[in-house]
Amino acid sequence: MLKESNHLLWSSIRTIMLQKNLDVTLIKVPAHADDPLNNHVDALAKAAHTDSHLSSCPPLELIAPCILQFNSLPVDMNIRKFIRNMFDAKSLLTLAVLPRFNSYSSTSDIDWACSKFCLNNNKHFVSHRNGRSEFCGFRIKLLLDMLPTLTTLQRRKPHLYNPSWLCPQYNSFPETLDHLWTCPYILPEFSPLQTFKTLLLALRTTYLDNFLSASSLIPLPDSFAAEFMALNCWDCDPPSISCLRLTRGLIPIFLTEFLGIYFSSPTIWSILDTPLHDFHFDLYVQIWLCRSIFFHYWELAQGITKKMKSSALGPSSILRPSSNILLDSSTPSLATAFLDSWVSWVSSSIIRGGSWISHLDFWRRLTVQPLLRISFW
Repeated sequence: MLKESNHLLWSSIRTIMLQKNLDVTLIKVPAHADDPLNNHVDALAKAAHTDSHLSSCPPLELIAPCILQFNSLPVDMNIRKFIRNMFDAKSLLTLAVLPRFNSYSSTSDIDWACSKFCLNNNKHFVSHRNGRSEFCGFRIKLLLDMLPTLTTLQRRKPHLYNPSWLCPQYNSFPETLDHLWTCPYILPEFSPLQTFKTLLLALRTTYLDNFLSASSLIPLPDSFAAEFMALNCWDCDPPSISCLRLTRGLIPIFLTEFLGIYFSSPTIWSILDTPLHDFHFDLYVQIWLCRSIFFHYWELAQGITKKMKSSALGPSSILRPSSNILLDSSTPSLATAFLDSWVSWVSSSIIRGGSWISHLDFWRRLTVQPLLRISFW
C-alpha cells in the first residue's frame, strides 16, 4: 500500500466501500473529453492547489491502517521514494558543508539540485568518446578539489614534494586547482589560460544557442542574449568565483534563477547537462592530460620516481583540498540554517510538492501513528 501515491486517499476509499458495502466500478474518462463531472473535479483540484489557505486533512479524519507523519503532517506519497529522497538530501548536505565548497562564499550560492543532476546523469559515461574511467575519476576529483596538483601533493607527501616549489610550468605561483585554468604558461600548441578562455566562451555560446531554440514558458525578450552573456559566471579574465565553481561542476544559483524566469527546471537541467559534460571532457584532454605529461617529466627531473610515490615510507599529511581554507565558525554553510525554516519547507513540500534538496532533519520527526487495527490491502 505504501508504494502507491495518494495511498491514504485510496485507503480511505477502500475502507468506506467495505463499511458501506458499496459496489464501485471505476470508469476511465479520457482527458480533455469535455466530460462535465471530470471538468468539475479538475476545477476543484486546481483551485485547491493554488489556495494559500488550504490546510491538510487532520490525521483523525483519515481512514488507514497507519499513517507516516512528518511534523504532524501525513505523508501521502510513495514512502520508498520519500525516504530515498531524505537519504539523498542528507548525503548531499554532508557533502555541501565541507569547507572546500564554502571557502569562497556561501554554499547557498550553488544550485545543488542542478549540480547533482549534471553529475549523476550517467547516460553519457557509456559513450565511446568520454566513457573512460579516468575521465569519470577526473570529473569527481575536479568537483571535490582533489586533483593531484602540486599543492595537493605537497600536502600528501611533503617528504617528496618540497613545500616551497611553485608551478613547474610557470614557476611564479603555487599550482592549485584554480591555477590550472589561469596558468599563463605559453607554448605554440599549449596555453592553459587561453585554452580555458576558449572552452568557456564556447560553452557559453552552446548554452545560448540551445536556450534560444528551446521552448520557453514566456516569450524571450530581445535583451535575453545580452543579459545571459553578461552573467558573472562567464567572466574568465580573470576568472570570477562563480566561473571557477562552474568549472568544477557547481552550477551558480543565479544562473538557474535567471533561466527559471523563462524555462522550466527540467528544460534548464537537460540543456545545462550535456555541454557541461563535454566542457569537462575538453578540460581533461586539452589541459589536464597535457599538464600531466609535463608534470611527469618534471618529476623525473627532480628525481621523483613512480616507486617513490607509491612507497608508504615517509611522513604524509591528511589530504586537504588545494584551496587555502580558514575553518572559521562564521563560514556560511547549509548547516547554519534554522531548523524551523527547514521543517516549514518540508511541511510545505508535502502539501504542495517541491524539490527534495531541502528535506533535512527527517528521521527525528518521522513517526508512525496506528489508527485502525485492520490489515493492509
